Amino acid sequence: MKALLWTGTGLVALLWTLMVAVVASLANWLVGSADQAVGGLQTMSQWPVPAWVSLWMDPALLEPIKAMVAWGMDALVTATPWLTPVLAWVAPLLWVVWAIVMLLLVVLAVGGHLLVGKLRQQ
Repeated sequence: MKALLWTGTGLVALLWTLMVAVVASLANWLVGSADQAVGGLQTMSQWPVPAWVSLWMDPALLEPIKAMVAWGMDALVTATPWLTPVLAWVAPLLWVVWAIVMLLLVVLAVGGHLLVGKLRQQ
């Protein structure tokens, strides 16, 4: 039972670490390439809609959707100057949260280990 407890704890710790690492890497990438990403998104919002889309969607809906995408791109361009410094803090903050959760996970695993030991004695 103790081996199962520690195996489960190790698996949860591994998955938690991988998730935090991926999100932190994504945040670091966004900090470094925010201007390029905005330029690419603006270019994408200006692409013409392919003809086959009219088979799947009502053509009257395409214009509002295109206007919404263009508005979203403009909002992103406006927010980029203050969003980039905030993103620089995301990765270190994620690792602090990771450490707190890992500490809690280990404390719970030790508590479970001791509880299983006491239950076996009885």
